[in-house]
Amino acid sequence: CRQLVFERPIPEDLQSEIFRLRRRMEAEIAKEGETSFNIKTGRGGLVDVEFISQYLQLLHGKGRSSLQQPNTLQVLDGLETEGLMPPEDATILCDGYKFLRRLENKLRLLHDHSISELSANRGYLRKLARTLGYPERPRRPEESFLEDYRRITDKVREIFERYLRPDAG
Repeated sequence: CRQLVFERPIPEDLQSEIFRLRRRMEAEIAKEGETSFNIKTGRGGLVDVEFISQYLQLLHGKGRSSLQQPNTLQVLDGLETEGLMPPEDATILCDGYKFLRRLENKLRLLHDHSISELSANRGYLRKLARTLGYPERPRRPEESFLEDYRRITDKVREIFERYLRPDAG
């Protein structure tokens, strides 16, 4: 079955369709705002990393067992090893993916069920940041966490745009 996926011809509009689908998910599912974020379907979230890796997997996976993996981190490693992604991009995407997965797991523990939404409420963020190990000093933990979250998701989105925006390359 796996071989069949990599043997099929790639549709000419694959890149634009993935980009369109991603934008639609962001608008209809993530519904982010100034005070709310979605770590899965939001801007620079887990889905951005997964879509990049899956797109490049489809483009370059034929005959490359290192790309024929179900695990996103293994695929990113394979893309770097095969010379299909610069090490800097692979590192940013892997680190971002791990950060967001860890955050997702902490949210699940805090809420006792699966959740992808993140509120920018100061008290809530403080509790979450402390759970993630952010120290009280030199800055407030919620400020440090939010700064890291924005920096990481901004970098992931920049890479997503570079690889998947139809007019970017």
